[in-house]
Amino acid sequence: MDKMTIRFEGEREAIAPLTWAQRRTWRGSRLKYRTFVHVQPVPPGKSLREVGNAAKWAFEEFETLRTVFPLGVDGDPYQKVEKVGSVEISIIPTEGSTVEADIQSAIHHLKGERFDITTEFGALFAIVTCAEVPTHLICLVSHLAVDGHGRRALGEALDNHFSGQYDRPSEPLMQPVDRAQLEQSAKWQERNARALEYWKSVLERLPQDSSRSALMDSYALGAAVSVISKKYAMSTSAVYLAAISVVAGALIGRDKSSFLLPASNRLNLEERSFVGELVQFAPGVLESLNMPFEAIVNDAWKASAKGYRFSRYDEQALQLMRTDLDEGSEYKRAFDFSFNDMRNSTEGDAYRGAIEKIHDLARQTKVELRERVPQGGARFLSFTLWGEDSQTLSIAVHDAYFPEFPIRRILLAIEALVVGVAVEDAEPLNSPMRFARGYLTSGQEGVK
Repeated sequence: MDKMTIRFEGEREAIAPLTWAQRRTWRGSRLKYRTFVHVQPVPPGKSLREVGNAAKWAFEEFETLRTVFPLGVDGDPYQKVEKVGSVEISIIPTEGSTVEADIQSAIHHLKGERFDITTEFGALFAIVTCAEVPTHLICLVSHLAVDGHGRRALGEALDNHFSGQYDRPSEPLMQPVDRAQLEQSAKWQERNARALEYWKSVLERLPQDSSRSALMDSYALGAAVSVISKKYAMSTSAVYLAAISVVAGALIGRDKSSFLLPASNRLNLEERSFVGELVQFAPGVLESLNMPFEAIVNDAWKASAKGYRFSRYDEQALQLMRTDLDEGSEYKRAFDFSFNDMRNSTEGDAYRGAIEKIHDLARQTKVELRERVPQGGARFLSFTLWGEDSQTLSIAVHDAYFPEFPIRRILLAIEALVVGVAVEDAEPLNSPMRFARGYLTSGQEGVK
């Protein structure tokens, strides 16, 4: 396999502590070595050198890509940005008929790589060619350097760079070392203290109490959520959170639910375009599950809004607080489920079809059982919402819980509840918990 070497020179070198989010990732041994792979289509007409220059630009523009994480004398890591350096980019030749297969093979190979985060930069690039013409740029990034949302921000920046539309902001981009320095300031320490006080009030209300996984691709679910979102003037994320909370409450047999919202620290345009690790968690509790669905959506919106508002905190201090709360207790506090809206958006496409057609769309729903289960921070359930044009809801259920409920039925209960609310059926609208429990225990799954 051929390789090309690129040399880069950024604006500065810098040393800083880890950010709060990086410290959390560092403590999770699985996450700190986890990698993200991003595949970037290359516009027609670009030469190999131009694509290599795009990777060079990325290293110079985003400091996290040229950051290493050496260990200090106390054994704790810090981040060190190198001003100049060089990296090798692999060239992956393909044939026209095998491009997609070759890309998948390259991704599989790259995912097997593990960064030596103490000495290696946080990004690795490869260029796919067909008849010696670049077709794709593959980027592998370390989770410690770039989280999932940061990976997408990097992809958008590269796309804009290829198209010539990337403009530097009037102010320099915030880089991870800038974020770390902000977090050390008195103002951000005050924010941390306020956030921890809020999280303590949430955690005090939490109950003390091999896996299955599936993906559901449902146009009906996305369409119904769009209808409800417009009707209630609420974000689609709040509607999804409300529906999942109701079904989780019905499964657990309790009229309230507790949850984690990962990826809760992208509050403004600057942070949404931040190429680095920012992910922290927003715990929440909904205590309105015995109310009409509109009230539950309202509660979900308020809980998630508070979560985002208090998402700037030192998670290590939060973990110590949880330990203190559980001291002397036989049981540990845990969350009922986690929910991650990976779309990085609170809005969905408006549903333009007639509401009556939603039931027809439900007949197209597909549920695919999966062997591999993503590990989440939830006690029972872990939900992730994927997709843009179509919306795919995945769920992981630990085998120790709900053996009487097939995972397929749990996902379809969410769809049935939301569809029922969208078409204004009385029971889902006014008694969503009773509807969800009845659906789960009756075993009706419709024509699927």
